[in-house]
Amino acid sequence: MNSELIIALIIAMIAGAWLFIAGMYIYKRYDENRYKKRLAVEKLLREIEVRNTLNQKIIEILNRPIIGDDEEIVNPRSDVKVPFYDYNFLKNYTSMYNLYIPAYFLSTFFKNLSHHLAVFEDEQDLKNGGYIFKEARPIFENFSVEITEDIENKKKELEEAKNIYPSMLKRQYYNI
Repeated sequence: MNSELIIALIIAMIAGAWLFIAGMYIYKRYDENRYKKRLAVEKLLREIEVRNTLNQKIIEILNRPIIGDDEEIVNPRSDVKVPFYDYNFLKNYTSMYNLYIPAYFLSTFFKNLSHHLAVFEDEQDLKNGGYIFKEARPIFENFSVEITEDIENKKKELEEAKNIYPSMLKRQYYNI
């Protein structure tokens, strides 16, 4: 009877160890998937935030009033005056947030914009306080619309990512 009890205890210990190992495996897998889901949601939130900031800056540039000496140089219906600090902000934005916004996004915008830059002497540019882009208002407006559409797409992706159960996330391919 003593040996039967020892054999039963050994079998119970082995079964308990296997149950413990299986439980830890399931917990680790669940925790890893939950972490991946949280990272995917955080990345999408950051992408939306970066695009929203960029869109606000574009709208701010478009809504800036033309005053003083600029009225004779700039046509408010078709031209855009971009101050130096805003231009530098837009130029450096992709390098600051290259993980959250595609590089082609702003490079295409600046490629289209470069054809509309009004060329003045350096003193005149300093006097103007920024760069003047002739016939470039539609480019800025279209870029703002493109950003807004991209924000809406990212919001849809975010809703889809929030509704995925962590166990299903393993089958989804998120670029984290």
